[in-house]
Amino acid sequence: QVFSGEYLEIAHLRQAALDEMYAQHPERFSKGRSSVPLPPAEVCINPVPEDADQATIEKGVNFPTLPRAITKAM
Repeated sequence: QVFSGEYLEIAHLRQAALDEMYAQHPERFSKGRSSVPLPPAEVCINPVPEDADQATIEKGVNFPTLPRAITKAM
């Protein structure tokens, strides 16, 4: 559903149902109005930090132990 884009339509339907239930029975929602969580826009295993140096940004790799791993492999 995420790859096809269907998740947006499903999220809107779920949110409409939650809003309707909240309007009918707000006392059941002890933490207030609920909202449907959406998946993150981007998922990374090792994201490049915003304060990374230029070499890291150009490589697009955030693997801080890479030099040590290369040294051990030799």
